[in-house]
Amino acid sequence: MRPSHSALLLVLPAAIAVAGCDVPARTIDRVHAGMDREQVLSAMGSPDTVVHSPGKECAYYSLLKDFWSRVPWSLSERYYVCYGEGKVESFGKVDAAPSG
Repeated sequence: MRPSHSALLLVLPAAIAVAGCDVPARTIDRVHAGMDREQVLSAMGSPDTVVHSPGKECAYYSLLKDFWSRVPWSLSERYYVCYGEGKVESFGKVDAAPSG
């Protein structure tokens, strides 16, 4: 039996959405204080966005949740990596980001 075109049309958008965030959340475990931007880029890939403020730069990533934590409306989580003087000062889940 061949799959119908309507089934393909239902699956295709979900596959495209997941393709944009194919880096697993456990990748953040590779990051540690003192790493430079190139080391983080090598471990995490390119960030979704980068925000600059005086003396600080923060990169934001959408990382794929582990299989058992996924639900159709929430496949990824946001993480940050903040640099001071070109080195990692802080990193973690956006929900737990320190203010200020």
